[in-house]
Amino acid sequence: MRKLLALALLGTLSLGTGCVADAPAEEDDPIDGGDGKSDGSPNVKWDASIENIVPKNVHQYLEKYQWGDYHIVFHMSRKWFLLGDSGRGWMKRVSESRADLQEGDPANGIEFLTMHRAMIEHLTERWGSEAVTNDPDGRDTFADVLLGWQTDDVIAGLEAVGGDTATFRAGLAKINDFSSFETEDEFGTFIQTTLRLSGEVDPNDSAIRFYSRDTTAGAGMHNWLHGQFQDAASPVDVGNPQTNLSNIMFWRIHGWIEAKWRAFEQVHQRTPLEMNAFQQQMERFHLHMQLHSDQSETQHATNRPSKSLVKSVLPVMHGNTPDCSRLTPGTRTDNCP
Repeated sequence: MRKLLALALLGTLSLGTGCVADAPAEEDDPIDGGDGKSDGSPNVKWDASIENIVPKNVHQYLEKYQWGDYHIVFHMSRKWFLLGDSGRGWMKRVSESRADLQEGDPANGIEFLTMHRAMIEHLTERWGSEAVTNDPDGRDTFADVLLGWQTDDVIAGLEAVGGDTATFRAGLAKINDFSSFETEDEFGTFIQTTLRLSGEVDPNDSAIRFYSRDTTAGAGMHNWLHGQFQDAASPVDVGNPQTNLSNIMFWRIHGWIEAKWRAFEQVHQRTPLEMNAFQQQMERFHLHMQLHSDQSETQHATNRPSKSLVKSVLPVMHGNTPDCSRLTPGTRTDNCP
């Protein structure tokens, strides 16, 4: 196992090699993102009064092993070309790099699905029996929380926060038509994001990106749902990848996506290539979760962006509409020609 964990550490994409500082960090407000080091203090201190916060033991585990920092760097590194100069500048400065697979790229759909499944499976095994006393639907164990919405009763959740139920209902026709997706990766990409890497290439610079967007109802439902349930006033805002793993509603959304994927698996037979990609990505992300856990003898610290920097990049994290002012030079999208 030690060898496997070491290999996963070496092969981890866009996680960096930041180390834990010995001295307490300065107040976490540098707009440039800070030096990437964590002094071991939590991003959020657990408080029973925080609405929809996960159980204290689970929250402290997520904080101790920097799941939130891992999560936001995962997403930042996959929106590199759309992130903005401040976000890219911080990542370069702390030796992070853009992920090989960007959001909307071919093969990013299965990566998105497997990373979140690995999270759910790890936490179910480690904390599934943990008692829950504040679930809005009365679920009493963390395993039940991790199941999320198992049906399209997401509508009731949207109604509870004054969300847009009409848009959700309109997207279900395509999402539930599993046979309309030729591949598992296509299904994952569709449910995650509207971004699509186009086939257009700059003959003078193949690294320049050209994006289109899928305007089909239901495309990017994952990003859209995070926007519907976000609450900037919450310390565990569903719209903030650095802190949202401690929000029960995050797991409602991802439990629903997981349930949709499992339903898709029932009717879709993986090709040998798909099976290979699925198995490789599941093994990869299970090892990532182990590295950020008490199962690992190797402590792996993740670079931590400051709260000010996080706030500045949040509009990009779950956005389906690129901000033209944030694009890398030469990058074009349908709305930023």
